[in-house]
Parts: sequence; structure tokens; C-alpha cells
Amino acid sequence: MESYSVYIHIPYCKKKCRYCNFLSTAHEVKDIDTYIDAMKSELKLYRPFLSNREIKSIFIGGGTPSLLEPEQLKQIIAAISLSLTIKDNIEITIEANPESISAEKLKAMHNLGINRLSIGLQSFDDNVLKSLGRLHNTDSSFAAIEKARSAGFKNINVDVIYGIPSQDITKELNGIKAVKPEHVSFYYLTIEQGTPLSFDKIFKPLNDDAFQELYLKIHEEMVNTGYEHYEVSNFAKKGFQSVHNMNYWQRGDYLGIGSGAHGFFKTGLPWIGMTAQARYENAYPPSAYTEKVLNNDGKTFPISRVEVLDTDAETLEHIFLSLRTWQGIDTELVKNKTLMKHLTDDGLIKIQDNKLSLTVKGMCVMDGIVTELF
Repeated sequence: MESYSVYIHIPYCKKKCRYCNFLSTAHEVKDIDTYIDAMKSELKLYRPFLSNREIKSIFIGGGTPSLLEPEQLKQIIAAISLSLTIKDNIEITIEANPESISAEKLKAMHNLGINRLSIGLQSFDDNVLKSLGRLHNTDSSFAAIEKARSAGFKNINVDVIYGIPSQDITKELNGIKAVKPEHVSFYYLTIEQGTPLSFDKIFKPLNDDAFQELYLKIHEEMVNTGYEHYEVSNFAKKGFQSVHNMNYWQRGDYLGIGSGAHGFFKTGLPWIGMTAQARYENAYPPSAYTEKVLNNDGKTFPISRVEVLDTDAETLEHIFLSLRTWQGIDTELVKNKTLMKHLTDDGLIKIQDNKLSLTVKGMCVMDGIVTELF
């Protein structure tokens, strides 16, 4: 039976962080129950089209989904089980912020079958956390990990942001060594236009040399600590690579549920009469999404935008996503064979058994390599 992944988007936050450009809102939180009703209705719409396939991973992201009460999460997971087929031993991840999880809530989450926790720690430095507009501090980060372990979580990811002015990366690496998560996502600080951070003159991108030095240090320390650098931004202990994210990078099918959620199916979107491979995006903000789903007896798909991928777009996407991981691509896809040799000599790519993958040094300039090779 073919498998796919499901992404559930919870767009609510207590407060927008200064760097955040995601589809989330600190408003409309009072409408969460209505929003959940809309997601339950949306899930039912897909039942006739996906009854012969099974879900291999569920990711509840946001926003801050840990704001939801256990009973609300129970409704969402039950709705998925009722409408779609769930594979045995499925990976179910929920994103959480330290300030929004109590010991009782974590235990309830674990009892619901949520077996992977992704905590947005972002930094182990209180000054950095304050500059980013985070609501927690380092003490609450350590406490969150302790509470998660006590609740039974054996698969924990922590997010860390790097490239922040005055940040001591050694402090971040030492923090990771102290909490011992199974998975770490290191994200470079990108300053998106229109965010509060974009108006702060202190925050400027690192130059290329400084970025490369920082990236290589993170790689070396994490590998020496026992993590595999299996994707550009991600490190995992053996056996703890993210099933859900690997599905994205391998261009697997995924269903997006909720306001602003994205989905992708190589076999097309038959629910709207489309047979070509395509991705879609749901209506946003949440009020527009709920109105679209609930105001027509639950029979309207809340899709606001569709992008059809032609062969060239498919190939380039395959190359770009595959080069993000240690698996790489077949060398036959490379158009510029001469440049391929030069990049190998420069230590930016490596070739083994007709597979091309980036070296750590190459990951620092990945976009340029993809542009030149293809």
C-alpha cells in the first residue's frame, strides 16, 4: 500500500517572534474550537480519494500547536484516524515551545500516541532569546526537556538558530550536549522583510567566510558528539532521522490540513479534477479557511492556490531536495561534466558509485552549485 505524510497546521501563537515570517497569528485564538471543527470537516473530504493509501507520518506544526489542550489534540488525531488509514508504528510529531508545555500536558500528548516532540529552544543564551523576542529562558528550556523525558518521550528534536550577532556558538553546542536530544535542527537566521528584526540595524547577515567557519564548526562538534549530519540543517543520532522531513526531501506525497497548509501529490489532485503532479496551498488567514470549509455543509475544499509542475521543474526540484541530504543524486543528471570535476577537485562535491553528493564545505554554497551544475 502506498504511503504519504500528513501535515496539520495550527496557526496560533501567544506572540509573534521578532524574526517570524511563518503563517501564524497571535490573534483569533478564541476561535480554536471552530478551527478544529473546520479541520475535521476538511479531513473527511479526502476520505474517498485516499482510502487505498496509508499515512506514514503526521506532523502537527505551527504556530504553536502545544497551545492546544489535550482534548483538542485528541479530536484532531481521532479525526485523522476516522477519515484516513494510519500505518502501524507511525511517527507523530508535535511542535512545542518551552513556555506552553506542562508535565501534565506532555504526559497527555504522549498518551495520545504522539511519539516525537520538536521543541523550539532556539538558543541556550538568555540574551539571545530576548533579542529574538522569545517568551522563555534557558532554565525553562532545560525544564522542558526534563518534563518531556519524564512524560515518556524518547525522540526529541530541538531547534537552534545560529548566525545571531554576539552569539557564542560554543554555548549553544554545550547546551545541546547537556540536554542530549535525539535530533537537532540548526537554522541560520534569515532576516525576512517586514519582520521586526528587519528594522533592527544590529542584525546583519554574516559574510561568506564567517558563515562557512561557523557552519563547519557546528558540523565538526555535532559529528564528534555522535550525531549524523544527514541533511543541510539537520543532525540525528542513529535511527532518529525525521521520517516526516525525509518524505519532503525525497519528494514523497503529503497532505496539508489547515489554514495556509501546503500539500503535494505526484499523482495529481483528483479531488479538484487534476491529474498532473501538483502542489497546493490552503486559504489563509484562519477566518477565511474556516468560512470556506464550514459555510458549504463541509463540502468545499479550502484550496486557494495550485501549482502544476512540468518535467523541468520536477527534475530541478528533485536535484535541489536530494542534494540537501547525504543521499545525493545520480551523476547522469549533471549537465556540466567539466564543472563537476572542478568542484570535486575543490572539495565541494564527492562522487561515489555514480552518486553525487555535497561535502560539508559544499553545503555552505549549495545554491551556487545547483545553479552552475544544472
